Amino acid sequence: MKYILFIILIFAASPMALSTDTSDDAEHVFLLPYFLGNGETGIYLTASDDGLNFEWLNDGKPILKAPEWPNESLTRDPSILFHDGVFHMVWTTSWWSRSIGHASSKDLVAWSKPQKIDIWRNRKDIRNTWAPELHWDPEQNVFLILWSTTTDAELLDNDGTGNPHHLDHRSYASTTSDFKEFSVPKLFYSPEDPEWSVIDPYIAHDDRGTSTKADDRWVMVIKNEMYAKDGGKNLRLVFSRNMQGPYKSKLGPPIVGAGTNIVNRMGEGPSLIRHNGEWRLYWDAPGSKFSYCLATSPDFKAWTNQSHRMKLPVAHMRHGTVLKVPESAIGKFQITNEP
Repeated sequence: MKYILFIILIFAASPMALSTDTSDDAEHVFLLPYFLGNGETGIYLTASDDGLNFEWLNDGKPILKAPEWPNESLTRDPSILFHDGVFHMVWTTSWWSRSIGHASSKDLVAWSKPQKIDIWRNRKDIRNTWAPELHWDPEQNVFLILWSTTTDAELLDNDGTGNPHHLDHRSYASTTSDFKEFSVPKLFYSPEDPEWSVIDPYIAHDDRGTSTKADDRWVMVIKNEMYAKDGGKNLRLVFSRNMQGPYKSKLGPPIVGAGTNIVNRMGEGPSLIRHNGEWRLYWDAPGSKFSYCLATSPDFKAWTNQSHRMKLPVAHMRHGTVLKVPESAIGKFQITNEP
């Protein structure tokens, strides 16, 4: 079966959905944007009623084609956020980019002209800008963009935390209220004891389910980018009382990926969603037998591999972001049988 997205979509005045949504509302749809190959063909989109069985939207064609920007014409690592009736999407523009791509849409069909955000401005010591992840920060009422970068200083400090790309990543952040003005990038997270290279941070809000908000917390899942032989190429957790940190300086143990019993090979590109009382961790495991991976946990401690339950319309989907939005936000889908 496949989904065909109506061109005319219906919007309702419903509460906004965040990338950190923890509601168990039955009237929802899971979205999974992704790229193929090297990201040269654009961004694709799938949808699911249950977060397990995904079908193409737009009949398998890109929802946004790669813009023709000199030396930065890729659409890798797409991240979509639905906020206040608008879908915002960011992506990696090239392997050695100093910029972040951005476009917006009210219906997932008509997108604004792609915007190349020169996030680093005049800094000359930047090697790359990888996998921007877009969030809404309800504490400060701003959009928060996270990504991974290697600076010259980090790369050349000879501390042994480099990786196969000959890079040494840390997590950086910038905020914006309008996608016109952006705050100066700041170091967002650098683990200590040991000081590993890390990439692909993703944040979710953890409502502990008590009568007080005092024990609520934010959880960040992030990839240890060190060599597998050095304990890396897996996903780990770290916590904070505030969305923008500070997060604990020491990462938790590996939960999925290389060195674990859940898809024991490189894991990256995580998304973390609470659904029906459990946490769902989605991630990309290039070269594994799964097009995309899933593990679940009731408490961030015990994890169960659910990857075999995932059904996707195409193999080798790469680094997307799974998000849950109200069904009213994207209109209605017509389900038809495959030819």
